[in-house]
Amino acid sequence: MNKKNLQEIIKERDSYELYTHQWQELNSLKNTILSEEKTSTRETILYFNEKDLENIPMGYSGLNDITENVLINLTQKFESRFTLEYASGVYRHPIPYVLLKHIDKYFFILRECGSGETRLIGKIGLVGGHVGEEDKDNDALSTIINGMGRELLEEACVTKDKILSTELKGIIRSNEGVDQDHLGLIFLIDLNTDKIKSEEDGIISGIWVHKNHLSNHYDNFENWSKIVYDNILK
Repeated sequence: MNKKNLQEIIKERDSYELYTHQWQELNSLKNTILSEEKTSTRETILYFNEKDLENIPMGYSGLNDITENVLINLTQKFESRFTLEYASGVYRHPIPYVLLKHIDKYFFILRECGSGETRLIGKIGLVGGHVGEEDKDNDALSTIINGMGRELLEEACVTKDKILSTELKGIIRSNEGVDQDHLGLIFLIDLNTDKIKSEEDGIISGIWVHKNHLSNHYDNFENWSKIVYDNILK
């Protein structure tokens, strides 16, 4: 089935109340299509139940509005990504979204045609990705930080010796498009070098942007990148 068929199934599923027999049947069909069409969705990733995130407000929350204890105390669960995608209001999977900085410029990535997240192809964003079962630690925040380290190495060849400081800046909880599946944790990482690059040819490519030129790229930013710009960089 093609993408249109998938969207039709999701639309029909969402016309039923959550967890009813009809909803579950259509959701299972959605899972099957995703697992067949997007091999990347077969990975097992960290997720939270939407109902457990009620203390995190919608939109962008800086650390004055939230505490790290909210994340630390969340129950860690892992499931196949195809089960969790397109499940607005039910599940939400955390994404460490990393603003890499060196002196007065920032590192961005362009998602190319080989990207596993087809809804973001052609958009400019930040380094980030799903947190896998292999990243599991004693609490949810530590697990997310482990996943962030792995993504930094995979997407931008950033090793620990290149990092000067790491700071959790805030959280994004949004229901705009692809955002409805995700919980964004925004980290600012200061690097001692700009000698980094994308390690995923055909999937993403990396660019450095001087702080004075950020606004020139705004229209091509992913939604989360726009939020980061508006709340942190502007």
